Amino acid sequence: MEKIAIIGLGMIGYEITKKYNELGYDTHIINRSDKGFFKNNDNITNHFVDITDENKIKKTIENINPDFVVNTAAFTNVDLCETEKEQAYKTNALSVGYVGAPCKKLNIPLCHISTDYVFDGEDGNYVENDEINPINYYGYTKAEGEKILNELNHDLTSIVRISVPYCISPVKVNFFMWVLDMLKKGEDMNILIDQWNTPTFINELVDGIVIIHKKDASGLFHFGGGEKVSRYEFALKVAEIFEMDKTPINPVESSEMNWKANRPKDTTLNNGKIERKLKIKLKTVDECLKEIKGSSYKFISELHH
Repeated sequence: MEKIAIIGLGMIGYEITKKYNELGYDTHIINRSDKGFFKNNDNITNHFVDITDENKIKKTIENINPDFVVNTAAFTNVDLCETEKEQAYKTNALSVGYVGAPCKKLNIPLCHISTDYVFDGEDGNYVENDEINPINYYGYTKAEGEKILNELNHDLTSIVRISVPYCISPVKVNFFMWVLDMLKKGEDMNILIDQWNTPTFINELVDGIVIIHKKDASGLFHFGGGEKVSRYEFALKVAEIFEMDKTPINPVESSEMNWKANRPKDTTLNNGKIERKLKIKLKTVDECLKEIKGSSYKFISELHH
């Protein structure tokens, strides 16, 4: 049985673990705690390790000696990264090297999850070889993580940049889940009309990672969603697909927000490379939301009420 090691048990790590377990792999989770998930599953092994502990993370990967590693661990709170810089740098930059080194040593394929926030947002529709220029500390640390990984020169490495990931998650409330919850409560929310993304549907991302694994793909890949939308447009789509009143959705501009960290305006990702190289065709936001509604709506209600 092939062994998979998944580092981080956040929203993305949880979904990848679930997928590989369903596919029948010997699945290993490396995380600080199990968060109460996957406790009684014979094919899932938990390894409680702090990602920033260099010796422990290296030894753990070497002891598992997996056939494939996915690194989803990250400090993703953009504003908190501005005030907790040391922890952000350790988690998003240094630890990437701690994971990459044993993978290179043992010739293990590694897939690392990165972000659209490595770009300054001045142009949008970014392709993989466009110049990066982060405008906040979170983006800077993720760019440093990519740099550290690239400097290892491990040929079996793939870096996957994503944008505003969403799904129904028991682990973490994402932008989609927050909007849906606010709509259900009828509470007002201020949503940006001047920040554009290509939101990544995590179900598609997970399938894409399996394809990267099975095709032994390496290199840098952009994995946004199949459509460019503003945050405001996305929220309106949620209201429309889930048949809820749009009145609570208030359009606002970035200048009205009181954030610690700057936000890039347009970090839309061009998905042409994954379509050409990996034969992945991404759905529109409407199609993804309809899929969520069809498969998870009962779960949504149970999760939050």
